[in-house]
Amino acid sequence: MDESKILSTFAATLFALLNPLGMLPVFIGYTAQMRPGVQRWVALFVSLTVMGLMLLFLIGGTAILDFFGVTLDSFRMAGGILLLLIGIQIVTGAGSATTTSLTLDGASDIGEAESAYRQIVIPFALPLLVGPGVIANLMLYSSEAKHAASTSLSLGMMLVIAGVSALTFVILLSGRFLRRILGDIGLGIVTRILGLLVAAIGMQFMVTGTTNLIVHTIAPAIRAAGA
Repeated sequence: MDESKILSTFAATLFALLNPLGMLPVFIGYTAQMRPGVQRWVALFVSLTVMGLMLLFLIGGTAILDFFGVTLDSFRMAGGILLLLIGIQIVTGAGSATTTSLTLDGASDIGEAESAYRQIVIPFALPLLVGPGVIANLMLYSSEAKHAASTSLSLGMMLVIAGVSALTFVILLSGRFLRRILGDIGLGIVTRILGLLVAAIGMQFMVTGTTNLIVHTIAPAIRAAGA
């Protein structure tokens, strides 16, 4: 497969796994009570964080997990537990309560955005956007670039990450427009439906991680002990 096809496939899979459109109602739920200027700054901070995390895992994701002795399945299970808790909070309306507390009277837009960003970067940037699927995909294509020993392919992947992050920023900026279309009631319904899906994704991460752990780690150890 030539480099252009690899990069196009990488861009498509990365955007699909990142799923900023699916996470948009969650972002709106976190920032609904903020001024437009604050929302724009928060969207920018989140998008830059997403780009930084993706570059980090593209360049040294495997080394980072190995350094801490963490397998991808363990990371997937931990992320699944966190997503499950987040999904429950969103469905029960706890997420919207958090949103109100993020508004700071008298603060500048960027100052308020910094405060809000510190409170939502986890879990929104990681693991809702940059989740185990995104990390695994980045590691896979990083290995592909190393195997091909192509500097241009590695640089192309970095440019794809920058482009996907910019697109994420644009999508997050459209949140206020979506809120005007749906209204508060419609937005609340969509947000809670998405919260249920987030909880289901978390459960799926946990099931997949546990299954892989049993199949690839526990079962071989039992067979080896029996032999």
